[in-house]
Amino acid sequence: MNHGFIGFGHLANAIYEGLREEEDLRFGYFARNDKQSGLPFFARLEDLLAFSDVIWLTIKPQDLSGILQQLQSFPYTDKVFVSPVAGKSIAFIERYLDKSATLVRIMPNMAVAYRKSVTAFATNRPDDEKVQAVYHTLASLGKVVRLEEDQFDLFTAVFGSGPAFILAYLKAFKDKIRAFDLPETVLDALVLELSEGTLRYYSEGCRSQTLEELIGAISSKGGTTQAGLDYFRDHRLAETADEMLEAARKRSEEMGRG
Repeated sequence: MNHGFIGFGHLANAIYEGLREEEDLRFGYFARNDKQSGLPFFARLEDLLAFSDVIWLTIKPQDLSGILQQLQSFPYTDKVFVSPVAGKSIAFIERYLDKSATLVRIMPNMAVAYRKSVTAFATNRPDDEKVQAVYHTLASLGKVVRLEEDQFDLFTAVFGSGPAFILAYLKAFKDKIRAFDLPETVLDALVLELSEGTLRYYSEGCRSQTLEELIGAISSKGGTTQAGLDYFRDHRLAETADEMLEAARKRSEEMGRG
């Protein structure tokens, strides 16, 4: 199956990195200029369409309307369009390509490059064989969750933007241990080991314990961990994190109205 990317930025490259070892998939892309990616580059959009069975709309939200207007000029009824464009619904794309187009809306994250993405999935053709093939392709890149489109804004906030939010917290940890006066690479290694060990603890422990119980197992009354957790609760940092996610969700909604 041939996969064509319209645009080849960070997300398109991450998807390609996750899929590049698949023997039965071939790739190409159309962009404003040749990215020197090693993939076939199509200077004309119609040539990419002729090549592709699956077309990934890996472009910025503000560029989507213009690309869809261009696509109207070409035959596309035998193609599957996959859109990870934040805030843009299947109905929005159908305004340009009409209801005969086969559309898949997804929301992955950058961990797709390492086959560790959590990806939301919705489609207007759930029984289409090519759509099912796209679903299985995405499933090879991590966890895929079928959702109604009205749930995409929250999903985008938590799982699409989530890696950046988690990294922002990890940066705070890294900045704190700069007091050790260690090389940057060592600081990164320490924070990575903390993260990986914590995730392993969560992965093993959540089979039989809640998150609250796992947290409680690390803390002891009157101890250092409890002092930090008391500050966390007294200053409503969980509520602050919720407000951060809510701000991202609302922005996704706003983009959908644009």
